[in-house]
Amino acid sequence: LMHHISPVMGLVYAMYIVFVSLAVMNIVTGVFVETALQRGREDKDVYMINQLRDLFGVLDANGNGMISHVELEEHLDSPKLEAFLKEIDIDVSEARNLFLLLDRDSDGCIDADEFLSGCLRLRGPAKSLDLQLVMRELADQRKAMQRFAGALQAIVPLEV
Repeated sequence: LMHHISPVMGLVYAMYIVFVSLAVMNIVTGVFVETALQRGREDKDVYMINQLRDLFGVLDANGNGMISHVELEEHLDSPKLEAFLKEIDIDVSEARNLFLLLDRDSDGCIDADEFLSGCLRLRGPAKSLDLQLVMRELADQRKAMQRFAGALQAIVPLEV
């Protein structure tokens, strides 16, 4: 067989084998790295949820399962709250707006579900906080406009 194959073709075949081997090793390495990164993101999410639960316990000073605006104000200087706000890129001065944003049902208190889901949505740059605040204000304006339209309709009935 060695007498019938050119040495150049043997070199080309060897280079082909090396190239394919490197390509397969690159794909396998990529799969391992992607799996490790995915697990790292999942671990970070689990860690964040546990931290949020702990923070909720700290903020809920009276233990009623709700955080009031007063309770939040009392803990603004807390290192744990400051660390959390820094982690989600929110300044302490924006914490008052954060309370309004997390209080989705506008009852003046934040329960554990509102706190957890709201904080998880706010991860990322502070721009997401601004967008959420705008959405909240828009919803409030829509409610006010509906009340105004109802009052106006009571005063001036529409004729069709």
